[in-house]
Amino acid sequence: VASSCGPELLSYGFKMRFATCIVFLFLQPWLLTGTVASPTPAKRYAINLDLPPQYRWKEIVDEYGWEFPILLKEFERQVPPAVIKMASLIGLEVEKYIPYPYNLEMVGIATGSGMTVGEIVLANVFYEATAFGSKDGRKACTSIVAESEDGTIYHGRNLDYSFSDVLRNLTIIVDFQRNGTTVYSGTTFAGYVGLLSAQKPNSFTVSLDERDQGEWWMNVIEVLLAGTHGIASFVIRDTAADPNADFEKAVKILAYNPLIAPSYIIVGGVGPKKGAVITRDRLAALDIWWLDAGKGRWFLVETNYDHWLPPPASDDRRDPAIKAMNKLGRAHVGISPLFDVLSTPPVLNDGTLYTTVMSAGNPELLKTWVRHPSKN
Repeated sequence: VASSCGPELLSYGFKMRFATCIVFLFLQPWLLTGTVASPTPAKRYAINLDLPPQYRWKEIVDEYGWEFPILLKEFERQVPPAVIKMASLIGLEVEKYIPYPYNLEMVGIATGSGMTVGEIVLANVFYEATAFGSKDGRKACTSIVAESEDGTIYHGRNLDYSFSDVLRNLTIIVDFQRNGTTVYSGTTFAGYVGLLSAQKPNSFTVSLDERDQGEWWMNVIEVLLAGTHGIASFVIRDTAADPNADFEKAVKILAYNPLIAPSYIIVGGVGPKKGAVITRDRLAALDIWWLDAGKGRWFLVETNYDHWLPPPASDDRRDPAIKAMNKLGRAHVGISPLFDVLSTPPVLNDGTLYTTVMSAGNPELLKTWVRHPSKN
């Protein structure tokens, strides 16, 4: 699919908005110097699942599509060239290689934004393209699932990532609806059709934390062997969309569906003991760690390291989160207190893109805030 974003086809308004974004990105460090900006509530959109897939994201693409070229430049700077080439090839036959409905949703996003389908594919595999053994010390997520004294399950997460300045501008909440009713929701990025943070009302919540294992080419081999059905964000969205999926079924799917890249998948349900941290290898779970208040585990904290091993001193967000949760106490756990825990440094850090808090038994409480770094 050829790109239609040549200069001759771009409107004057598009060019001005693009130029404004470039100026903002260069000025941003000076604007934030010496301050800690307040968290910004993420904008919320409805995706009509009754529409053909290629038209579902039109409103979002119309608003955010001008930022996609900036994001693509960041991907190209950090992603191995072989992954970029593979994404381009997949884009040429997207309906063959990407599962429905995500293939057609990507086609619609590409058409509306003036990007190639291959470029949109690249944006949608950024987790798989970057989840490998990292030596740069980057931080990459904290998730907490907790049970209150009345048995209510609360689930919160910080999503941390590199090239965060661009992704912050694209962070949104999406309610996926049929016949005007929300069947599942999630926090995602404009142009990214999968979900790394999801909620199925009155059933379960899910978040994914990065687990860096192996080398990038191992993820490529998994694509060649197993195809793209193992893209984690697709598996999470498929699970949330499953009308028969409850907490137990969600844990089973997320534990044993093959994935392209290793990960930690954190799941919350409705009622006592309905919480789990799944430590994933590519083929299946290595471990499932269960919430059990009766044994003292009224909360579980997962960052980016196997929970049975100590975190590295250079990136210990786990222990500060545990300390904050113990100080909070089970009697006081809730949406706002969990947000406060996730706002505790270094759980909150300059790489944090957003904080989401949710409770499957109280789906109306789902909230996401875009976080802004300190530049002291």
